[in-house]
Amino acid sequence: MTVSTEKLSAFLDGELAPQDMLEVERALEGDTKLQAELDALMHADDALKQHFDALLEAPVPLELAKGIEAFDVPQVANSTISPKPRLWVTSLAAAIALAVGVTGGFFLGQGTDHAGGQTQVAARGWLDDIASYHRVYAGQKRHLVEVPASEALHIQAWLSNTVGTEVAIPDLTSQGLTFEGARLLVAADKPVAQLMYTDADGAVVALCLTRTQTPIAGLNTRQIGDFDMVSWGAGTANFVLVGDHGREDLSEIAVQLASEA
Repeated sequence: MTVSTEKLSAFLDGELAPQDMLEVERALEGDTKLQAELDALMHADDALKQHFDALLEAPVPLELAKGIEAFDVPQVANSTISPKPRLWVTSLAAAIALAVGVTGGFFLGQGTDHAGGQTQVAARGWLDDIASYHRVYAGQKRHLVEVPASEALHIQAWLSNTVGTEVAIPDLTSQGLTFEGARLLVAADKPVAQLMYTDADGAVVALCLTRTQTPIAGLNTRQIGDFDMVSWGAGTANFVLVGDHGREDLSEIAVQLASEA
């Protein structure tokens, strides 16, 4: 079937009806060009999210802050028409975002601080990328993984060499999880190893890792969309464990993995 860019974008955002979602998944299975287009859409979407987050977190310039304080909402005397604040609030927010973007020096593609390390924005982008990939691949059945579990030795050598840090395959059978295989992802412009596990109900849990010079301290939890994520760092790698939102054993599994890293 032919899938338009608009429909592919709606699929990525989870806005299609279940039957349409299934049709797009089937189309993706046998169409490498369509898969590449989906990857491009995911990267563009995440880049925009990172850029907008950076704009919102930048300090508001003093002159702009003074202008905001002096801003008056227009009033219409003796009018029976209810005020519509959304228009001026949205316009003001857009003006603030634009001004902060210009004065704060945020441009698409920046992701390091003055010391050359990863900024908070880049870290968020990595997790957002992982969530976007997981949303697509966790719904796959026949094509859940790129390389199956039967090629475990190849997976470890391939991903360790590509990611640039050791990739081991944890045994999570004691947690009721079966290793299914692996994929290679790209998040925040860096290669990421994704190890895929399933439980008895077929729910997917993924362990992802990427090379870093600044490991994440401690265990950090975060929800992105329909997924819960627990991230941590050890040695030369940062890890994140991803599962469905509300999965009660996710933190327990993460504690086990972090203790073995």
